[in-house]
Amino acid sequence: MCPQGVVFGIDDAFYAQASKSSNATALRALLDCLVDLDIIYLKARPNTPGLYEARVFYHFMPTRAPWDTIPTLFSRGYGDCKSLAAARIAELRCRGQVAKPVFRFLKNNWGTMFHILILHSNGTWECPSRILGMQVVQEQPGIL
Repeated sequence: MCPQGVVFGIDDAFYAQASKSSNATALRALLDCLVDLDIIYLKARPNTPGLYEARVFYHFMPTRAPWDTIPTLFSRGYGDCKSLAAARIAELRCRGQVAKPVFRFLKNNWGTMFHILILHSNGTWECPSRILGMQVVQEQPGIL
């Protein structure tokens, strides 16, 4: 444990030689956990504003960026794709809608970058990061 957080050691993912499959499996589990924590928060506080009403914006976070739940995200006023997407998915699921996190992988000379999007049940995509200020174009979505 560390102040306001938990540190996970994930041996099979998120290192230079890790496979896309290992990264995707670990990333999916972490995203599902973050979404679930946000749902718990929203159910306990149903008057919480939606992501797009909360006056937060996208900000690229460093590699070891925190995985912020809604109260920390809204308090800070900005977050990266994983925290923004998880908050929005939790909001949608609390309204009875089907939405799931999906990710894109972008490899460059310093490693693999992940970008989190939302896939709706009707097949449409939503990118809270882009809506909230991200201007970088990522590669096409890969669902694993």
